[in-house]
Amino acid sequence: MKHLIKIVKGTPVVSTEVIAAEFGRRHDNVMQNIRSLIETEHLGALDFKETSYVDKSNRSKPCFELTERGFLIAMPFIGGDKARDGQVRLVDSFIEYREKARKESLIQAERDLARVEYRPMTNAIKSSRESEGKEAEHYHFSNEANMINRIVLGTTSAKFRKENDIGKTEAIRDYLTAEQIRAITELQRADTVFITMGWDYDKRKAELTSMFERNHRQPLIEEQHRLAA
Repeated sequence: MKHLIKIVKGTPVVSTEVIAAEFGRRHDNVMQNIRSLIETEHLGALDFKETSYVDKSNRSKPCFELTERGFLIAMPFIGGDKARDGQVRLVDSFIEYREKARKESLIQAERDLARVEYRPMTNAIKSSRESEGKEAEHYHFSNEANMINRIVLGTTSAKFRKENDIGKTEAIRDYLTAEQIRAITELQRADTVFITMGWDYDKRKAELTSMFERNHRQPLIEEQHRLAA
């Protein structure tokens, strides 16, 4: 679908320039309709913003950006040769954004959970080393994380960063899919238990790999097919 709306400070908006094109009306006429609705206070301050755009002649022209509520209020008053088709396309665009935002919110919740679950695992590693009279080094934590990354992602975090052009200060979980994050979270949680139980590295790796194959291999494959469709 053609991108008809844009996101301004997290809010989806549509410009009167786009509305005019989609509805088959002159832009100045659409602007007049919007101004009339503002004057009669049918559109409130939160429904629109006065801004500008650059036309085909590279001239700056005034326009309005309407929120979804603002557009839905204005829509019946605009008319035009292609009004019905324009209404459908713009309403669908707002719905598409809401669905995308909902999915992203769910994924972000998964990322936050993965971040929270990482700390108990590192604490378990530290406690395990201390019980042996040894000190936990930084590589003990990275080795454990990379074991899980190899099982789920097929590579280490360093290679994943390089392959996906991710900065060193950025968390790779912010670039993972929902199913990848769920798999990593479950394996981190299980690994914390295995470390506490005193299992050695090879035993933990074998059980985590088996768990991944049982619970996440197929969902990951199905997710990749959906994303590629």
